[in-house]
Amino acid sequence: MSPDVVISARGLSKSYRLFGHPGDRVKQFLSLGLKHYHREFAALSDVSFDIRKGETVGIIGRNGSGKSTLLQLICGILKPSAGTLQVNGRISALLELGAGFNPEFTGRENVYFQGALMGFTKAQMDKRFADVAAFADIGEFIDQPVRIYSSGMFLRLAFAVAINVDADLLVIDEAIAVGDAGFRARCFRRLGELGAAGCTILFVTHAMEQVTRFCNRSILLDHGRLLKQGPPEPVVAECLRLQAVTPETDSAAHPSGNDVAAVAYQPNGALIEAVRLVDANGHEVRHLLDGQEYRCRFRARLTRPANAVRGAFLIRTRAGVDLGGAMTTCLDTLSGDETIEVELGFHCRLNPASYLLNVALFAREGNIEFALHGIQNALQFEVTRERDRPTLGAVDFDCRASIRLAPARDTAS
Repeated sequence: MSPDVVISARGLSKSYRLFGHPGDRVKQFLSLGLKHYHREFAALSDVSFDIRKGETVGIIGRNGSGKSTLLQLICGILKPSAGTLQVNGRISALLELGAGFNPEFTGRENVYFQGALMGFTKAQMDKRFADVAAFADIGEFIDQPVRIYSSGMFLRLAFAVAINVDADLLVIDEAIAVGDAGFRARCFRRLGELGAAGCTILFVTHAMEQVTRFCNRSILLDHGRLLKQGPPEPVVAECLRLQAVTPETDSAAHPSGNDVAAVAYQPNGALIEAVRLVDANGHEVRHLLDGQEYRCRFRARLTRPANAVRGAFLIRTRAGVDLGGAMTTCLDTLSGDETIEVELGFHCRLNPASYLLNVALFAREGNIEFALHGIQNALQFEVTRERDRPTLGAVDFDCRASIRLAPARDTAS
């Protein structure tokens, strides 16, 4: 194993025995292996890869594809059924919100407790505590039992501990998704600093934009098998293809004519439908003209009470790069049987190309904002312009440009 390889997996597999009835376990034991009363379920099958020092790797795939199982094997929580797995260096893991925290301990006590589990002395944790408390930013709650913490406070403290124990490998399983947008931004800034300092970062996420923006590499799992690995953009594209909604669901929110499949996430209190782009006259369009005004419109049917509800859209390149979008103001105290109409206007400043439109509906509970529903690639649209001129990148900055010969310099002296 090369010294710069932090994780090396070869033929890694993990299987479980599934019994149809509790009594079948006893029958299996008494049969001495001569008869099977179970079926084998392969959570991972013949997975091989290397992850090198300083890489940030996103593990992606549909629910049940084996992502969390892989992380638990890497962290030593599970043992492989077959194959080999070598991990070099100290691991810091954030696998489940609140995992490893004693609910009766205060936040301060849990910080020292986690440090002790990682092999640090009290004196060593004394030096780190100020940084942990500053990043967690939970104020006086640091000295309150963590059983009274909200999920956001749990995340702040757990993440602050995980990044302050001098780990060679930081492993995160979806935990950052719980935080609000501001805290997520702080987390990813800190992850960038750790990666630049040589820490290897491995995280599971369903947020594809995080993978394309922050990862050097990505690994796609499907039904326990490694389907694709490499640069984030093509791996994310393949993951989105796998996650495509069925034609019946697709037709409601994803009109015909797109060659990129829509991905409608599991509704969590609302259902988005009738996504459209319209021009200044209210006519539905798929070809936008650079410099003109347009509006993104969609409806959403609520299925549960919600507070601080707001809609959003995001424009993305076909390579998965987020260009920008907008959010509405909030509707408060909704009973859960309303239909919401969302409209967001924008001035098209995009260079000619094909683009994708994502839409989402959010709500808030306490300090936590979460998605009621969302559709990636809800629409694909083309941008053109009346007069062709040289452009760079995706965004039209409407620059005033000139080039001319400079006057000859006077050399007489």
